[in-house]
Amino acid sequence: MEQEWRASVTADAVGALEEEQYEELHRRIPGGVRFEEGRRQLFLMWRLAAPDLVTATQAALAAVNRALEAALGAVPVLTDLRVVTGGQADAERDHPREQELMGYREAAQTLEVSRQRVAQLDGSHPDFPRPIGRIGAGPVFTAESIRSFALRWDRSPGRRRAA
Repeated sequence: MEQEWRASVTADAVGALEEEQYEELHRRIPGGVRFEEGRRQLFLMWRLAAPDLVTATQAALAAVNRALEAALGAVPVLTDLRVVTGGQADAERDHPREQELMGYREAAQTLEVSRQRVAQLDGSHPDFPRPIGRIGAGPVFTAESIRSFALRWDRSPGRRRAA
């Protein structure tokens, strides 16, 4: 018995898409197509029908490979493939997994710096995590991403000495 599945794929190191390429992807993958310029990644999301997870995953991979080949002339490196039942996708959308979140204040405490320094890092440090959203109080980060940055951050405390 066939059931509905939701597939999502991330393709890496993709250049900006022309309008014709978007149209070709939409013709072959009836769903969402999003290109993220800064990360040079292409995200595709769509629905498909299959009797089981293995068949759905194989069908999703085959469909995305055909679509990317037709639209781009080659298949870029795929870095993520996810296939879940329609019910699971709906449940995740309606009841997202709880995450520990941080704003500038909490990030400053974790990094043992001022809020102003966190704002500077957010605007200038290439490895500083990207916010998952913005609210009136400012950007919101996952605590996991801030803690991971803290472990990798090569900091030079104090002011630089004058020559």
